[in-house]
Amino acid sequence: MKELPALQKNAYLTIVVKDNAIWSHLAYVDYSHEVQYILSDYTDISHLRRRLDDYIFMESFWREYFKLLQKNFGWEIMTSIDEKLNRVIEFKDENYGLNGIKVLVDDNQGFLTNIFYSVSQYSHDIAVRVMDTSYIRKLIGGFVEKLEYSTLIYMDLDIDSFQIYRVDKEGKSIKKGEFLDRYKYAEVSQQWSNEIGVVDSVKNRRLRAFLATDIDSSQMQNNWANLILHPVDVLVDPNLLDVLRSFTTVQLLSLLNDNRFKLSKIGEGNSLVVLGGKVPRLLGKKAMLLSLIDGLELYGCFDVAWDNECKLPAYGVSASEGTKSKDIVIGKNDIVSGKTKVVIPELKSNKARNKVIFSGSINSQDYDREKIVVLGDTFEMLDIKNKINKVVFEGNFENNVYIPSIKNGRIDFVSSPLGMRYDNVLIDSRTRPVVYDTDNYKNKLKINKWLNVD
Repeated sequence: MKELPALQKNAYLTIVVKDNAIWSHLAYVDYSHEVQYILSDYTDISHLRRRLDDYIFMESFWREYFKLLQKNFGWEIMTSIDEKLNRVIEFKDENYGLNGIKVLVDDNQGFLTNIFYSVSQYSHDIAVRVMDTSYIRKLIGGFVEKLEYSTLIYMDLDIDSFQIYRVDKEGKSIKKGEFLDRYKYAEVSQQWSNEIGVVDSVKNRRLRAFLATDIDSSQMQNNWANLILHPVDVLVDPNLLDVLRSFTTVQLLSLLNDNRFKLSKIGEGNSLVVLGGKVPRLLGKKAMLLSLIDGLELYGCFDVAWDNECKLPAYGVSASEGTKSKDIVIGKNDIVSGKTKVVIPELKSNKARNKVIFSGSINSQDYDREKIVVLGDTFEMLDIKNKINKVVFEGNFENNVYIPSIKNGRIDFVSSPLGMRYDNVLIDSRTRPVVYDTDNYKNKLKINKWLNVD
């Protein structure tokens, strides 16, 4: 495909194959008319793991896949010259043609070799790349500079694989607009070699220490095994959600104990944590943040972004390269938006429990000023109602808390509905250290209070 000049009207399709799923994102930009958007599609392929007697990924698989994709997007993508020659339709205008297609395959994805071969067999116009450690380093290194954070942690959390990638800025840019000449990278991972190990993990005594559900052991093991062997995209069973939360907390705690140097000081600087993978999607925001904070023993102040649609791996590199991108020039806000501001203070004494520790307000031209009061020893999620105009969040911590990472105990930031948007603020003022009980009933009372469950 011919290379389009920077900022010209353009369309590009990136397909990410990971977590036994296929994520497709078709990005379209027309900067002259201020139009840019991403069309997305998700296909679960976890059931294909059971068909070991079949050669799944063949040319015919991708032929059918692109037919369905064209129909779902309402966009002309591929054309068949003959049975064995498939070409990407040259980009002409919106809904017709692309400037290119790239398929990114996670290096932990099953059928990796077959996927590579079958895509090449289907069409030589499609570029195929592996998402390995080198790719992720390029991704987070460029993106941390684009977002102007000093630290970025990308966490790819699946039930059978926990991977954490971190980059810290070191040194200074040579000149404005260029990436830093030095980065400090770190990788942490924990992967299960087979499903049996994941199923047996619920027998772990440490996992039971975080459980709130009171369920028979054999029933819990059967339900957990069904989840592992027959994955779902939505989890509604409260008992299974509790088991998954406990499992996630234990896995993160294990990673922390083995890699404290790599996972330290996340909340002490200007940090962004990006959460991707299936676990955050299944748990939801508040339960995931509870596991994240308690598993990694976090403290201080940091931002969390939610990559539930796998957009960061798809277009993070293009967004960080800006006008130098060979694929498409896309804004960072189209990839990472709807962040959560997390603030974790420490109570100076038990006298601060149930006393006001934070007071503030949410201001916007779209609605009346909303006052905020947060008490000590709570796990409080505050929603920000983004509409048309910008939203200003501001407030102060009282003298009964200690939080050195926030200057003068004050929080203030702006959420832009059409730009870098904040959807929530989480203030975790639970007394430290956080203690879980060995008794399931007492745990249930605590966790239900934290998660506001009746």
